[in-house]
Amino acid sequence: MSDAGQSWPLPGYAARRYGPTQAEPRFLLLHGFTGDGRDWSIWPDDTQPALALDLPGHGASPDPAGDFASEIGRLLSALPGSVDSIAGYSLGGRIALSLLAAAPSRFRAALILSAHPGLIAVEQRRARRAVDARWIALLSEQGIGSFVDAWERQPLFGSQGRLSAELLAGQRRRRLRQRAGGLAASLACFGLAEMPETWSALARWPGRLHWLAGARDDKFAAIAERVRRERPATDIEIIPGAGHNLLLEAPDRVRQALQLQHRR
Repeated sequence: MSDAGQSWPLPGYAARRYGPTQAEPRFLLLHGFTGDGRDWSIWPDDTQPALALDLPGHGASPDPAGDFASEIGRLLSALPGSVDSIAGYSLGGRIALSLLAAAPSRFRAALILSAHPGLIAVEQRRARRAVDARWIALLSEQGIGSFVDAWERQPLFGSQGRLSAELLAGQRRRRLRQRAGGLAASLACFGLAEMPETWSALARWPGRLHWLAGARDDKFAAIAERVRRERPATDIEIIPGAGHNLLLEAPDRVRQALQLQHRR
């Protein structure tokens, strides 16, 4: 199987299948902002089959057509009945948490990487919406190249300086292949300010939750520790030496976590 996986028909989305071909997909894999389903090519072939989407506005999927809640409902309706577990990174992690909140009995397990369960304070939402509006304006007015230049300069990704030039160049090529309009639409729909908070639903969710964050990603490591306090049953792991993008910076550890989810 190639790194792109095998194309899988899913109404309204571009999707790829990873893993064994003799069974229906059990896992849903959700990438981060500026990524696509190929980011999950680390999926271990010896485990259950998985379905990796291009999220709305990314890759070959169309732009979101509704607001955050309606897009979560649309995704739930499109998923095969066999899918009962989720893994999501960053934006994909927030969408995964929102799926758990919307349909708590649908999913038995989740693996969350470097994600935020949502803002509660109105002031925080207002400030975040202003930040996202500046990114949307950059995409709309200057295009994908200028946006990617600015996006990659964020302190959030500073830990990636230790990665190989080849790995970073591949990530940049994938970002530059995105559509400026698609990313702008994704931010307008799925930005953190638009996401209903999931903290309370997460505390009540009865499934098995494994949460990863990088030790060099201070903000999201602190969020993971808060999850530990508010939902003690969660399996929290802070990965030494890693930053925000664990799919890129700690793929072996993520692969091990995916295999652990399968064995339980």
